[in-house]
Amino acid sequence: MNAVLSKLDPLITKFGLDNTDQIEILKGPCSKIGVRPAYVVFVFGSVALFSILFGIAARFLSTFISILYPAYRSIQAIETTGESDDKQWLTYWILFSIITLTDATIGFALEFIPFYHILKLALFVALFHPQVKGAEKLYDKFVHPLYLQYHEKIDKGFQKVQDKVKQQVNDRFQN
Repeated sequence: MNAVLSKLDPLITKFGLDNTDQIEILKGPCSKIGVRPAYVVFVFGSVALFSILFGIAARFLSTFISILYPAYRSIQAIETTGESDDKQWLTYWILFSIITLTDATIGFALEFIPFYHILKLALFVALFHPQVKGAEKLYDKFVHPLYLQYHEKIDKGFQKVQDKVKQQVNDRFQN
């Protein structure tokens, strides 16, 4: 079996999955069956991709993939010293939130686009892939300029809401 799976090594390297051999939760079970964790990730990823292509649980799988790997990498970023990976994952989650909010708002219309979930998954992979660093690029190009333009107004708006809530709570508990 390893002889067959070892033919996947060039693909695993090409797709940047070599580091998945370090995923602790996979090491134990994979050592028991005698395969690299990267093989398991590649096979499950391939099955998920084909399921998405054929429309089998496409929404669930694209959402699952766009959350699972980034969440794990975010935990790793928190647990390491240095801040370069922190920026990557914080910017990913900012863009994930924006895309998810947009999808929740107008996703019903977007679902009519052929292969919508594949395109959405490809976007998320481009955002989180360590070699592409799409999250940082999109953040720098779009989010950061908008933030600079509007953050003072947004901060004032949040402050007004916070002051109103405090006043309401104080009024409620003082009577």
